[in-house]
Amino acid sequence: MAFNHSAFQTLCAKESFDHKAFAYAHNLPITATSTFVYESPERAMNYFTGERETHMNIYSRWANPTVMALENKLAQIEAFDININAECLYFSSGMAAISAAVMAHVGAGETIVTQGNLYGTTTELFQSTLRRQNIGLQEIDCKDLEVVEQAVSKTEVTALYLESPSNPTMACVDVSTVSRLAHENNCLVFLDNTFNTAYTQQPLHLGVDVVLHSTTKFLNGHGNALGGAVISANKPYMNSVWKMRKTLGHTASPFDAWLTYNGLKTLPLRMAKHIENASAVAEFLAQHQGVEQVNYLGLPTHPDHDLANKQMHTFGSMISFELKGGIAAGIKLMKAIDLLTLTSSLGTTDTLISHPASMTHAVVPKEQREEYGISDGLIRLSVGLEGVEDIIKDIDQGI
Repeated sequence: MAFNHSAFQTLCAKESFDHKAFAYAHNLPITATSTFVYESPERAMNYFTGERETHMNIYSRWANPTVMALENKLAQIEAFDININAECLYFSSGMAAISAAVMAHVGAGETIVTQGNLYGTTTELFQSTLRRQNIGLQEIDCKDLEVVEQAVSKTEVTALYLESPSNPTMACVDVSTVSRLAHENNCLVFLDNTFNTAYTQQPLHLGVDVVLHSTTKFLNGHGNALGGAVISANKPYMNSVWKMRKTLGHTASPFDAWLTYNGLKTLPLRMAKHIENASAVAEFLAQHQGVEQVNYLGLPTHPDHDLANKQMHTFGSMISFELKGGIAAGIKLMKAIDLLTLTSSLGTTDTLISHPASMTHAVVPKEQREEYGISDGLIRLSVGLEGVEDIIKDIDQGI
């Protein structure tokens, strides 16, 4: 699919909310209120009895104008130019979005099929929290299509949950094919697209039913607001997600929504620079004598380079790598950095470095981590917008 970067940039930069609904304000205002004055008792009664009216404001735990403006924008961005009428619901965090999205579909006695190389807290949710709700889990190699087909054919399996590329090894699965196999068995497909954004990959175009984001990361882009998003064209399912958000209280702050809405205006510009810098950093690391292995989809040496080239618009800006000398060398690097920031997040304007085994994946059993390439010595980089020469210089002196 050809991706029109110019039109995508216009979509992101242009204000798209109903100006009349906000007293004709040019920029989106923050609607800082817990509740709203009801237009009539009849409409309020309908709403409180469970009818979802997207154009009525009744209580900010249920809906808020600033939050809804962001939701509309995120839906347009995710479904850009693919002729899909998507809908978005915004949450207080990425994990709030993931947990509500899954729980709105999968019930007691049913099973989720997923890969073993997931974001650590998602793994903890599936292995611990949901199992206590009698929701089963089957972790498989989602790159093996025969294994996928066999797994989703079981009647108790109702969801296939994916990360592609995965965190932090950048491994990809054939999203279109596994989605087709799941749909042939009435199985809903979820994909966490946090690493990518629609600028890099559009899962809805690849057959995915539900796209998930931690908007805290690239979509916000500045590390100043928590948030999560569930995006789908399945209207009955989204009604269930909305009820789950309302009941569990996963409501996002209008202020965080406002910050994220403003961050979206520069999304294409930021992503282009993130990716340009990441490509240069990956090439530098691949040639460095102190580096054992580099995981970056843009390198032809990555085993999933061709697959990524087929199903993604670009290769993204996330890198992981293993230093010669293992964890000791990694600790030395993280202690020596001067410009880079040591933290577990990603997608901000500055370059972030982290150690998955002790940070994002600390809750994942060591044997499972290592099975999927998340070794004790693996380092993850979220490449930022600094001058690329400065990024490379800091990494080089640290190694």
